Amino acid sequence: MRRHHLSWTGTVVLAVSAVACASDPGPDATDLGSSAGALSCTVAPGSEVATFTDPVTTTDISPPNPPGMTFYDTDGHLVDAHGGGIIKECDTYYLHGEYFLSSTTNNDFNGFSMYSSKNLSTWKNEGIILPQQPSGQLGPNRKGERPHIIKCPATGEYVLYAHSADLTYQKDKEVVYATSATVNGQYAFRGSLLSGSGAIAAHSDMSALTDGKDAWVVTESGWVYTLASDCHSWVSSAQHTAVNGTTGGSEAPTVFKAGNTFYWIGSNKTGWRANDNFYSTAPSMNGPWTYRGYVAPEGKLTWMTQTTWVQPIVGSEGTTYMYWGDHWYGDQSTAHPGVHNYLTTYVFQPLVFNGTAISMPTYEVTWKLDVGAGTWTR
Repeated sequence: MRRHHLSWTGTVVLAVSAVACASDPGPDATDLGSSAGALSCTVAPGSEVATFTDPVTTTDISPPNPPGMTFYDTDGHLVDAHGGGIIKECDTYYLHGEYFLSSTTNNDFNGFSMYSSKNLSTWKNEGIILPQQPSGQLGPNRKGERPHIIKCPATGEYVLYAHSADLTYQKDKEVVYATSATVNGQYAFRGSLLSGSGAIAAHSDMSALTDGKDAWVVTESGWVYTLASDCHSWVSSAQHTAVNGTTGGSEAPTVFKAGNTFYWIGSNKTGWRANDNFYSTAPSMNGPWTYRGYVAPEGKLTWMTQTTWVQPIVGSEGTTYMYWGDHWYGDQSTAHPGVHNYLTTYVFQPLVFNGTAISMPTYEVTWKLDVGAGTWTR
């Protein structure tokens, strides 16, 4: 697990209007950030528009020039949720991630936090949805990372999956989970994610996703765990080494579906330093996976970020797939890994599609997202 951070201030301009909800026969299977619910919300084009501006001093985002926006919530406080995911309910996006204290200089587990937004730019603090536990896997002096929430297709329950480990990251590391009846409620910690025979998923970096029918937990080095119908256990596992590309593993796995293609973005294992993240594609989660190369131009270190999530924004005129990367420690120092992670900045960028190939060929210093239309412009 590696991190990079630096504090910057982003500029967001938005327009807000009314949103109507209506019944829907089912979820959009390509929108893995949306839940399989009974409601679909229609957002009028032009009613929810955000302009994301990165306060950089140069348009050449190259090492060590650090990109990223610092979001402030509606109470004026720093948005503090990192290395996580986004889930959509009706017309609202719920960003969840790791919560770091401003008073500490390590990345020990203090809780998972959540924020909500209609436009992915103005965020309301929903609080700590899973706090540090009195003891055990997510207790004091433990690591708790990579929280990702899905809505279980068969039950409608919200399930949060995360990575738990001791302070060395090497002992007692496994996937754990928690549940809630509501997306922004208090999540009850349930412990290890086990198979029917009691085997753990002994991995570090991980993520979770659903296509509205099936659900999976994916981990570093290409492991896919197919979840049981209640999403409380796993029924099968398989490793797909192709997603590791030319590296020894795939940290910060980010998997999403666009059309009939699954995409797996991964990060090389370079400690706390940014690298050129890469991706693979497959017709299903079971593969076969094909390595496709880098997401951003080689040498740009994925615009100085590490992948964490890709959110589809489905509108009346198209779908924008928004890359969320974390910018952790901008000067690439290894002297104090994990220091002041609460200052981590957010790098939101539109992915560019060319057939089944994806890329971020240029760093969009300023770009505009129309949530209702599902389109973006420079």
